[in-house]
Amino acid sequence: MQKKKVICLISDGLDSPVATFLLEQKGLHVIGIHFNNKPFVGKSKYHKNKAKPSEDPIPSKILFSQQIEPIAYKLVHAFQSQKSFELYIVPHGEDLGEIIKNSGDEKITCILCKRLMLKKAEYFANQVGATLIATGDILGEQASQTIDTLKLIESSLSSTRLIRPNIGLNKEEVIAISRKIGTYQHSELAAKFTCTAVPTKPSTRAAEERIELAEAKLNFDEMIVKSWAKAVTITISEFNDKN
Repeated sequence: MQKKKVICLISDGLDSPVATFLLEQKGLHVIGIHFNNKPFVGKSKYHKNKAKPSEDPIPSKILFSQQIEPIAYKLVHAFQSQKSFELYIVPHGEDLGEIIKNSGDEKITCILCKRLMLKKAEYFANQVGATLIATGDILGEQASQTIDTLKLIESSLSSTRLIRPNIGLNKEEVIAISRKIGTYQHSELAAKFTCTAVPTKPSTRAAEERIELAEAKLNFDEMIVKSWAKAVTITISEFNDKN
């Protein structure tokens, strides 16, 4: 019997690799999408600065986090039955720049960004026959993870269902699992960097009309198609050796 597919939004942080692992343990076939936010990546000590791109230009070849690949290798070796892991690296930074420039509402940048990520994931899910999308959200951990905001972000989906396997876990529980599966050390290294597009005072609650007004100024459909045309795929096998 073919396993049910789930598209996992996976970063190089602590939470989403754990969510991916937990779903594989439940017998689902996990496929990863990693959104590359370059050039909106900077040292974490500057995370309160006003959003601006780094000085480095967007590379012609998509580069992804130095930690996401070893995290993916650790996951494959921790999987219960899945022997390989498809990871799609999707450019997102240029679209994030468009959100900042054209939405006219800086405080909801993170909400708009995450809604677009889900739309990009759903576009791919429809092509591969997946009906589930997963994130590593933990309730209340970030401004974009309040109950109201999570509901607002999820409402961007139309043909797939969103699941959050970490939603009831606390940070200590996530850290314990990440240590167990070997992803913790890589997520700790990645934590030295952060998204510089996060506004100083992000909205923790926004009316649906406010989101609709901002998105009306953005061409999400075009962004989705263009970013997937530039996506890079890597397939990681448990037989590969990557520290």
